[in-house]
Amino acid sequence: MKLLLDENLSPLHAGTLRTLGHDAVSVVELGLSGADDSVVRDAAIKQERILVTLDADFANVLRFPPAETPGVVRFRIHPAIEEAIDAALRSAIPRLAQMSLAGKLVVVDKHKIRIRS
Repeated sequence: MKLLLDENLSPLHAGTLRTLGHDAVSVVELGLSGADDSVVRDAAIKQERILVTLDADFANVLRFPPAETPGVVRFRIHPAIEEAIDAALRSAIPRLAQMSLAGKLVVVDKHKIRIRS
């Protein structure tokens, strides 16, 4: 899977996903720290990467329609501590790798994964 991790996820998480066999990069590694959400979304589209985020703004399908993207995965983790994020990524990303996420919004929480087209 080609993934772009939003700045609310540590570059260490991108490293973890790389060790699991995914082509993952963080916006920090791309020099996009502090960039507007639309710039991050455009980077994901141009690089054909699924955007992985904790940011609820990307789940707003009116503002950021997933239809023209490689996919958006929004994690809802409370509290959003590093250990919980790491566990959620390790659990959900391998399962999602088996699916086509193009044009879809995926919302992952502690109990379920929801996929919207």
